[in-house]
Amino acid sequence: MWTRTWLAKIAALAIFMLAAGSGARAETRVALVIGNGDYVHANALPNPPNDASDVADSLERLGFSVTRVLNGTYDDLRRAIRSFNSRVQGADIGLIYFAGHGMELAGDNWLIPVDADLKSDLDVANDAVSLKTLMQSVSRAGGLGLVILDACRDNPFAAKMSRSKLTRSVTRGFAKVEPTTNVLVAYAAKDGTTAKDGDRRNSPYTTALLRNLEVPGLEISYMFRNVRDEVMASTHRAQQPFVYGSLSSKAVYLKPAASPPDPAALQGVAPSGDDAIWLTIKDSTDPQLLEGFLSKFAASSHAADARARLESLQFAKECDRLAGAHIERDRARTVAVARRADEPADAAAHACEEAMRRFPDVARFAFQGGRVAEARKDFSAARTLYEKASAIGSPLAMLRLGLLYSEGNGLPVDDGEARRWYEKAAQQDMPSAMVRLGLLYETGRGGPQDYAEARRWYEKAAGLGHGPAMIGLGKLYERGLGVSKDAAEARAWYRKAQSAKDADKTKAGAGQ
Repeated sequence: MWTRTWLAKIAALAIFMLAAGSGARAETRVALVIGNGDYVHANALPNPPNDASDVADSLERLGFSVTRVLNGTYDDLRRAIRSFNSRVQGADIGLIYFAGHGMELAGDNWLIPVDADLKSDLDVANDAVSLKTLMQSVSRAGGLGLVILDACRDNPFAAKMSRSKLTRSVTRGFAKVEPTTNVLVAYAAKDGTTAKDGDRRNSPYTTALLRNLEVPGLEISYMFRNVRDEVMASTHRAQQPFVYGSLSSKAVYLKPAASPPDPAALQGVAPSGDDAIWLTIKDSTDPQLLEGFLSKFAASSHAADARARLESLQFAKECDRLAGAHIERDRARTVAVARRADEPADAAAHACEEAMRRFPDVARFAFQGGRVAEARKDFSAARTLYEKASAIGSPLAMLRLGLLYSEGNGLPVDDGEARRWYEKAAQQDMPSAMVRLGLLYETGRGGPQDYAEARRWYEKAAGLGHGPAMIGLGKLYERGLGVSKDAAEARAWYRKAQSAKDADKTKAGAGQ
């Protein structure tokens, strides 16, 4: 059993080795940390002031010069940003952390001060702070600019905000961003989705961030991967953090380089830098990390474990390839079951069974196995595997279960059960499930007919950019179902659906 003292000695030596050759010059690090919770015109958030205070304390231990703003008004935030701009110029690292309410409006992202009263979409530009402003601020750093946002909660102003134009849509979470070369933007939840506030001192995202910020020798890209995995585990895969932007090949460490340890203190201990790195990546499902480790530490005592991990991941890659589902973190837009004439179904089933055995907590492989079983018309097995994947948190599997019940594949048609599974998937921001759930409410299948509820789910999916939901809304307005007949409104939604379809074709043509 490793003792805490022994581990500390190894960590100190690992940091020294990882930092070797990076130069002895002390880095200049500047941070602005904001935590807004006491909102005047919206529901209060208990965690952000705690989150910001704890992050600020951690950053100060990491050598940052930190400015704290708790429950900041619009004027407070503007003054703090102006001060940060003057301090960050030429710094090695510039960092802004924000916890509180945020929103997307017509593709732009905004952070909301505590005194904002957003009665109209026209108020946003004057009463909130643009994410673009923060990205420009941190880009002044000579090395890394970093914006961390634990602000993807449900928008409290959306329901009461009047809209000046149909195109000025207000959607859940934040929109995707494309930072400049030296800037990273970290969301607590992927674009178009929302984050949880949690019921403890810190939110799930900030809890994971605090657990990783001060880990010695943890490169920043690995740090955010650790945060992602921990948040997905703690939220049962309901929340997926995401990082936008890319960095050069130069490694970035937030933990300052340590002085060389006293050799006498390490008598009888022979650690090396690979130990610290292996502890960080040993549970990773990213083959590139493991391949990079083997390339750099070919003679490591952990090399055999790394190769074994890579071998296990080969089954995972084969399961994905043979099942034909090119999905990203269980968030695919379509889930059509692949039928590949050039790949034997038995090979796909074997690969997915092996992947499930080696990675029993990864929902994707059970889902892929269900796809294979469904393609082979073994609906009983498909149902069992989808239920397994759903229990781990896969919204795609929940959607497929709804389809099995709705279409009566291998079991009697049961729209009530289909409605239940669609709602489970819809609650995890699956737009395809939202549309199918809305259609059941619209037609009254599987339960009471409710046009208002149908419209609500269509609007949620449309807010995520889902074209079929926009068509559904157009039909409601065209036919006057639960709303006044409005041909102009119907045409507007149909046009938006066509635009979304065209955008999808453009992305597909560009290989995105």
